[in-house]
Amino acid sequence: MSTANVAEHLAKLVSFPTISVSSNLDLLDYVEETAKPYGATFRRFSNEAGDKASLLVTIGPEVAGGIALSGHTDVVPTEGQAWTGDPWTLRERDGWLVGRGASDMKGFLASCLAALPEMAKAPLSRPIHLAFSYDEEVGCTGVREMAEWLGASDMKPRLAVIGESSEMGVVGAHKGGLIGWTTVRGKPGHSSQPDKYVNAVMIAAELIGEINRIRAEMRAGPQIEGIEPPYSTIQVNQIMGGLHGNIVAEECRFFWEMRIIPGESDLAVLERMQAHARTLEPAMKAIDPATGISVDVQARIPALRRNDDPNIESEMLSLTGANHVRIVPYGTEAGIFQNAGMPAIIVGPGTNGQAHQPDEAIPLMQLERCVSFLGKLAQSCR
Repeated sequence: MSTANVAEHLAKLVSFPTISVSSNLDLLDYVEETAKPYGATFRRFSNEAGDKASLLVTIGPEVAGGIALSGHTDVVPTEGQAWTGDPWTLRERDGWLVGRGASDMKGFLASCLAALPEMAKAPLSRPIHLAFSYDEEVGCTGVREMAEWLGASDMKPRLAVIGESSEMGVVGAHKGGLIGWTTVRGKPGHSSQPDKYVNAVMIAAELIGEINRIRAEMRAGPQIEGIEPPYSTIQVNQIMGGLHGNIVAEECRFFWEMRIIPGESDLAVLERMQAHARTLEPAMKAIDPATGISVDVQARIPALRRNDDPNIESEMLSLTGANHVRIVPYGTEAGIFQNAGMPAIIVGPGTNGQAHQPDEAIPLMQLERCVSFLGKLAQSCR
């Protein structure tokens, strides 16, 4: 469990350029090769194309009541960023390790691999699972099959620890997310006769106006202390439409995202958006039945709720030395494990401020703390 061992694993993991458009299978091969000497069993959950997979590594007996250690293998691209060195070659700088994914979240994966000797040192009465997923960065779409399988299996863990960057603090809850595109199909024509046609840009503006009203209501609505901001949010971040200044716009598309506090319904917000769209369509279709409004949900990331059992948070605080449980505004895969029937909590090395940044880095000291934490956590499975 030496620092060098963690750094070696991280260097190898960083060397795999597992951006979401690329395969992660070589990285999974490395994980399997590392875990084989410890009597691990492996299950892969592949995507439809077969070029990516989530990997479930099980150490110990295949019974219920163990621990799942979860992390994603994919990273965001580096193009257009001002890196001062090769993003795929790990380097050390003033006590920090620099490389794409070092903080988000290959540092946690490396810590799990470095902790394997301690995990397997004594016979386990309950298993430890490494649950490594794909496509987290494009909406947490790759983990669901693995999480649902594990939650329904005879090996259902008592706890899933998601190793997203928390500076080794304890995160007990976070907002959920729903993202998607709305497309307005209008009827084009000369702008001198606008009432004969359907202006998709103008209709989109009506829809965005409703989103703004929802946003204002969220700001004045339910709140959870400890999250910044403490209320749900919704916004439009991309819009495109129209062909020319004197042509009534035939199409307009805009991208929206919402971040919903635990206990509130993202689907209720989506239904309100769709209901408003339905009020606009009759006038559009009266001019041309081919016009209309469609909504395409890209991804849904469920919120993480505080666990019902307070002993889980107490255990994590004791093992990490943290003095309080945090709530964060960003999403993770934790809510997916929770919805699959496993209590979930977030503890991991690295800082969220480093994620997706050029010269992404992680403090070497936090990797040491994470390996120590995982070794202590493994004691509960003996």
